[in-house]
Amino acid sequence: MIVARTDARSVAGFDESIDRLNAALDAGADVAFFEAQQSVRETEQIPHLVRGPCLLNVTRGGKSPVPDLRQVEDMGYRIAILPGLLLMHIIGSCRQILKEARDTRTHPVPLGDISISEMWRVVGADHWDAVQAKYR
Repeated sequence: MIVARTDARSVAGFDESIDRLNAALDAGADVAFFEAQQSVRETEQIPHLVRGPCLLNVTRGGKSPVPDLRQVEDMGYRIAILPGLLLMHIIGSCRQILKEARDTRTHPVPLGDISISEMWRVVGADHWDAVQAKYR
């Protein structure tokens, strides 16, 4: 899959960015990705002006407005990505759990009550044990 991305909004304007995405789709790109739209109106217009499937980058705290994810499909987007979502939650959870440990002087129960064996499975410990054994 070829995703055509334009970051030209701030330097070339909205219309030029749309033209670039349409040219990329005409040249064979599969999906159009308009980065850093500046308003809800622009966000709504993009899928109607681009002649192909559109991807929406949903990043809280970024330059673009963050629509309700239920609205994204109604606007006409085929794909929505949430690139910072997990990392932001991980950092927030780490801060919260470390504060709780410091304040209560106890070992808090992990979110989701994950066991040690599940933690090691998720991070791929078996794979890395095999790599280590191979190169001993």
